[in-house]
Amino acid sequence: MPRTRTIVFSLGLAVVLYITLGAGLDGQRTLAAMQRLDARWWAAILGLSLINYALRFGRWHGYLHWLGEHVPVLRHAVIYLAGFALTTTPGKAGEGLRSVYLARLGVPYPHSLAAFFAERFLDLLAIALLSMLVLIAFSGYVWWVIAPIVALGVMLVAIRQRRLLEALQRRTAKPETRIQSMLQSIATAWDQAFALMANRPLYAGLAVGLLAWAAEGVSLFVIAHGLGIELALETAIGIYAVSMLVGALSFVPGGLGGTEAVMALLLKLSGVDGSTAIAITLIARIATLWFAVVIGLVALGGLEIDRRRRPRALDTSSTNRMS
Repeated sequence: MPRTRTIVFSLGLAVVLYITLGAGLDGQRTLAAMQRLDARWWAAILGLSLINYALRFGRWHGYLHWLGEHVPVLRHAVIYLAGFALTTTPGKAGEGLRSVYLARLGVPYPHSLAAFFAERFLDLLAIALLSMLVLIAFSGYVWWVIAPIVALGVMLVAIRQRRLLEALQRRTAKPETRIQSMLQSIATAWDQAFALMANRPLYAGLAVGLLAWAAEGVSLFVIAHGLGIELALETAIGIYAVSMLVGALSFVPGGLGGTEAVMALLLKLSGVDGSTAIAITLIARIATLWFAVVIGLVALGGLEIDRRRRPRALDTSSTNRMS
C-alpha cells in the first residue's frame, strides 16, 4: 500500500494547481456553461472514459499473459484500476503501485514493471500519432506534433536494439553506486520489456492505445456538441491528444495546468468563446482525469480492506519470485 501521505500529497498538489488555474477565470459564466450539459451527455462522456480504461486494462492483462503470468481477471482489473489513484503523480509514475499488489499474487516485479514501461511508452506514441489530426485545423502548430513523434520514434528504435541493452547490462553487472543500482533496475525492466517490443505485441498494443485515447478525444467532441458547439470530430480528437501530449511531456502531476491551458487555447482558436472553452476543458478533465482518480481510490480502498481480512499467505509464497 502506498503511504497515505503520498496519496494525500499528490491529490493536494493537484487541487492547489487547479485552484491556481481557476483563480483568474470568470467562475459564474464557466459554471453556467457547465450546467447546460445534462445527464445524458454526462453518461456518454463517462461511458467513453470507461471504454478507455477497459481497453487499456485488456492490453495490460495481455502483456502479463505474454510474459507468462496468469492473474485472475477480476482481481487483476481491480489492481489495475487502483493504479489510477496515483494518476496525479509526475509521469503517472505512482501507477507503478500495481507492482506491489501483483507481487502478492506471485508476479515478479520485473514483469509488472516491464508492462508498465511498455504501457507508458505506447500511450505516449499513440497520443503523439493522434495529435497529427490537429494539423488538419492548425497547420501552424506542426512542430508541437512532429518533434515529439520524431523523438518517440528514435526512442522506439533504440529500445529495440538488443546490443544497447546488453551494453547497459555489462556496465551495471556489479553496481557500486546508487545510480548504477538504479540503472541495473532499468536494464532488468528493459530486458523484460524487450519481449513486449516485438512486432506482434508492439503493433497490437499501439492499436489498442490508438482506440483507447481516440475514445477520450471523442468525449471532447461529445461535450462540445452537448453545449451546442460545432466542432469537427477529427479536430476534437486532435485537440485532446495534443493537450495530453503537452501535459505528459511537462512532467507536472497529471499534466495539470499545461493540459488545460493548451486545450482551452486550441478550442478558442477553433472559434469557441473563452468561458465555453474553459467549461469544455474542465468537463473533459473531470470526465477523464478525476473520474479515473475516484475509481482508483475506490479500488485501492477495496484492495486494502481485502488485504486486512485475508491471510498474508500469498505475500510469503511469492517471495522467491520477486527477483
